[in-house]
Amino acid sequence: MQPKEVTRLYLARHNAHDVEGVMALFAENACYEIPGRLVRHGKGEIRQAEEWEAAVHDQIRTGDLVQADHEVSFRAFASNEWLRAAGVDELRYTSMTIAVRAGHIIRITAALAPESLRAIETAH
Repeated sequence: MQPKEVTRLYLARHNAHDVEGVMALFAENACYEIPGRLVRHGKGEIRQAEEWEAAVHDQIRTGDLVQADHEVSFRAFASNEWLRAAGVDELRYTSMTIAVRAGHIIRITAALAPESLRAIETAH
Protein backbone atom coordinates (compact mmCIF):
# COMPACT_ATOMS: atom_id res chain seq x y z
CA MET A 1 0.00 0.00 0.00
CA GLN A 2 1.28 3.46 -0.91
CA PRO A 3 1.95 6.03 1.86
CA LYS A 4 -0.96 8.26 0.79
CA GLU A 5 -3.35 5.29 0.93
CA VAL A 6 -2.10 4.33 4.41
CA THR A 7 -2.51 7.94 5.54
CA ARG A 8 -6.07 8.14 4.23
CA LEU A 9 -6.92 4.86 5.96
CA TYR A 10 -5.38 6.09 9.22
CA LEU A 11 -7.43 9.29 9.12
CA ALA A 12 -10.67 7.49 8.23
CA ARG A 13 -10.21 4.83 10.92
CA HIS A 14 -9.14 7.40 13.53
CA ASN A 15 -12.21 9.54 12.81
CA ALA A 16 -14.42 6.43 12.97
CA HIS A 17 -12.86 5.60 16.39
CA ASP A 18 -11.78 2.20 15.03
CA VAL A 19 -8.88 1.55 17.40
CA GLU A 20 -8.17 -1.96 16.07
CA GLY A 21 -8.20 -0.69 12.49
CA VAL A 22 -5.83 2.15 13.36
CA MET A 23 -3.46 -0.14 15.24
CA ALA A 24 -3.28 -2.55 12.29
CA LEU A 25 -1.62 0.27 10.32
CA PHE A 26 1.25 0.83 12.77
CA ALA A 27 4.61 -0.95 12.76
CA GLU A 28 5.53 -2.54 16.11
CA ASN A 29 8.23 0.02 16.86
CA ALA A 30 6.37 3.07 15.54
CA CYS A 31 6.71 6.50 17.13
CA TYR A 32 4.11 9.26 17.54
CA GLU A 33 5.52 12.64 18.52
CA ILE A 34 4.24 16.13 19.17
CA PRO A 35 7.58 17.96 19.50
CA GLY A 36 7.86 19.72 22.84
CA ARG A 37 4.73 18.02 24.14
CA LEU A 38 4.79 14.21 24.04
CA VAL A 39 6.35 11.11 22.53
CA ARG A 40 4.71 7.68 22.29
CA HIS A 41 7.02 4.74 21.43
CA GLY A 42 5.69 1.40 20.23
CA LYS A 43 2.22 0.11 19.57
CA GLY A 44 1.36 -0.23 23.26
CA GLU A 45 1.81 3.47 24.02
CA ILE A 46 0.21 4.51 20.74
CA ARG A 47 -2.79 2.25 21.48
CA GLN A 48 -3.34 4.00 24.82
CA ALA A 49 -3.46 7.36 23.04
CA GLU A 50 -5.79 6.04 20.32
CA GLU A 51 -8.13 4.52 22.92
CA TRP A 52 -8.32 7.84 24.77
CA GLU A 53 -8.90 9.76 21.53
CA ALA A 54 -11.67 7.34 20.56
CA ALA A 55 -13.28 7.77 23.99
CA VAL A 56 -13.38 11.56 23.61
CA HIS A 57 -14.56 11.29 19.98
CA ASP A 58 -11.47 12.92 18.47
CA GLN A 59 -11.81 14.09 14.88
CA ILE A 60 -9.00 15.16 12.56
CA ARG A 61 -9.63 17.21 9.45
CA THR A 62 -6.84 17.93 7.02
CA GLY A 63 -5.65 20.08 4.20
CA ASP A 64 -4.25 18.54 1.03
CA LEU A 65 -2.07 15.46 1.47
CA VAL A 66 1.37 15.87 -0.11
CA GLN A 67 3.56 12.81 -0.59
CA ALA A 68 7.34 12.92 -0.89
CA ASP A 69 8.97 9.49 -1.02
CA HIS A 70 7.70 7.52 2.00
CA GLU A 71 6.26 10.53 3.86
CA VAL A 72 2.89 12.27 3.63
CA SER A 73 2.52 15.77 5.03
CA PHE A 74 -0.50 17.98 5.60
CA ARG A 75 -1.95 20.65 7.86
CA ALA A 76 -4.47 19.35 10.36
CA PHE A 77 -7.10 20.43 12.84
CA ALA A 78 -8.27 18.25 15.74
CA SER A 79 -11.31 18.57 17.96
CA ASN A 80 -12.85 16.37 20.62
CA GLU A 81 -15.18 16.42 23.62
CA TRP A 82 -12.36 16.94 26.15
CA LEU A 83 -11.05 19.99 24.30
CA ARG A 84 -14.54 21.49 24.01
CA ALA A 85 -15.15 20.91 27.73
CA ALA A 86 -11.87 22.73 28.41
CA GLY A 87 -12.99 25.67 26.25
CA VAL A 88 -10.82 24.86 23.22
CA ASP A 89 -12.71 24.53 19.94
CA GLU A 90 -9.92 22.82 18.05
CA LEU A 91 -6.17 22.38 17.86
CA ARG A 92 -4.26 23.49 14.79
CA TYR A 93 -1.22 21.55 13.62
CA THR A 94 1.05 23.56 11.35
CA SER A 95 2.19 20.25 9.91
CA MET A 96 1.58 16.59 10.43
CA THR A 97 3.85 14.06 8.73
CA ILE A 98 3.19 10.34 8.49
CA ALA A 99 6.12 8.15 7.46
CA VAL A 100 5.27 4.75 5.98
CA ARG A 101 7.49 1.73 5.26
CA ALA A 102 6.29 -1.58 3.88
CA GLY A 103 2.67 -0.48 4.21
CA HIS A 104 2.91 0.40 7.93
CA ILE A 105 3.18 3.69 9.76
CA ILE A 106 6.62 4.00 11.32
CA ARG A 107 6.34 7.58 12.57
CA ILE A 108 3.85 10.39 13.00
CA THR A 109 5.17 13.83 13.81
CA ALA A 110 2.55 16.47 14.56
CA ALA A 111 3.70 20.08 15.07
CA LEU A 112 1.20 22.06 17.12
CA ALA A 113 0.72 25.71 16.26
CA PRO A 114 1.95 27.96 19.09
CA GLU A 115 -1.57 29.17 19.94
CA SER A 116 -2.79 25.58 20.18
CA LEU A 117 0.11 24.63 22.44
CA ARG A 118 -0.78 27.57 24.73
CA ALA A 119 -4.46 26.54 24.72
CA ILE A 120 -3.56 22.99 25.85
CA GLU A 121 -1.23 24.28 28.56
CA THR A 122 -3.96 26.61 29.83
CA ALA A 123 -6.55 23.80 29.75
CA HIS A 124 -4.37 21.54 31.91
